[in-house]
Amino acid sequence: MAQEMNLHETSNCESENGTILRTSVDKTETGPAVKTFNSKSNLVMHSKIHTGERNFKCDVCHKTFNSKSNLVMHSKIHIGERNFNCDVCLTTFNNKSNLVMHSKIHTGERNFKCDVCLKKFTKKSNLVRHSKMHTEERKFKCDICLKIFNVKSYLLEHCKIHTGKKNFQCDICLKIFTSKSNLVMHSKIHTGERNFKCDICLKTFTQKSSVVTHSKIHTGERNFKCDICLKTFTLKSSLVTHSKIHTGEKNFKCDICLKSFAKKSNLVTHSKIHTGERNFKCDICLKTFNCKSNLVMHSKIHTGERNFKCDICLKTFTHKSTLLTHSKIHTGERNFKCDICHKSFTQKSNLLTHSKIHTGERNFKCDICLKTFKLKSHLL
Repeated sequence: MAQEMNLHETSNCESENGTILRTSVDKTETGPAVKTFNSKSNLVMHSKIHTGERNFKCDVCHKTFNSKSNLVMHSKIHIGERNFNCDVCLTTFNNKSNLVMHSKIHTGERNFKCDVCLKKFTKKSNLVRHSKMHTEERKFKCDICLKIFNVKSYLLEHCKIHTGKKNFQCDICLKIFTSKSNLVMHSKIHTGERNFKCDICLKTFTQKSSVVTHSKIHTGERNFKCDICLKTFTLKSSLVTHSKIHTGEKNFKCDICLKSFAKKSNLVTHSKIHTGERNFKCDICLKTFNCKSNLVMHSKIHTGERNFKCDICLKTFTHKSTLLTHSKIHTGERNFKCDICHKSFTQKSNLLTHSKIHTGERNFKCDICLKTFKLKSHLL
């Protein structure tokens, strides 16, 4: 039998608290890889991954850890201790490894590359997580809705949708969130922190992923296509949401009027009709709105901003959706048909308004003379 050839590789292993451990892997051509460590303590720590041993518990949130050092690091979340400061943007962190990782945002350092799509990452753990998209390794399933995830933490985060568990509260507006990362992201609304800038139009954002998504407006990149109507999208999530138009799937229902929606965000916006909540006010005319996007859209009336131009008639519009609707005048596209008289429309809203002719629905009543109308505009 041929003698086994020993191969030796050195790599970095990220511990639970972000500390980098130097490890080695001894391989043989005929046998499995054997991971080795430069100290017994690191081996003992590593072995707990396999045994599941987690003997150190946080007195505040009861989360458990496999080492005392990880518990000490975690406890800083509760006491608010953040002694490591970024020299560029002054963001603070509770450990040096997180600061080092954060600094790569400013330096652009991304040393971990995917062998399949060549996408680069700042952390090896992010690369490992990403690679599961290509291998379709998705092991963690939600017992309630059967949705599957490739990372256990994603599943645990998702489960809070069903349980309603929200442990992180904003000190300013008291809004609560299911995860600390969502709270941190939300807090930037109050601080006005927008550290990520588009190199083309100089628009700023609260998170890097938003810049990446936004940049596709300039590049025209739309890699996700609907198999039914061939419409393309910049994000997979947008394609998934769009597909519900064809399937009719509407999983989010209003508890008051029982109207259902394809997106949770649409339900949240709709619910403000019943509560009367309108927290977004125009600084110029003081008109209020139930969501920020409507305020942003309204503000263009005052600024005269019309960035979307029709390639055929050169007419300009304040937002892209209006341009898309307008373009159907030139293409003759009318995808929304009345089931009763078969009249077709360019927009779903026009079809819904038209359908009231057949149903006789008149939901808008004058408080003075009690006369009812089909449209709110007629009441006004």
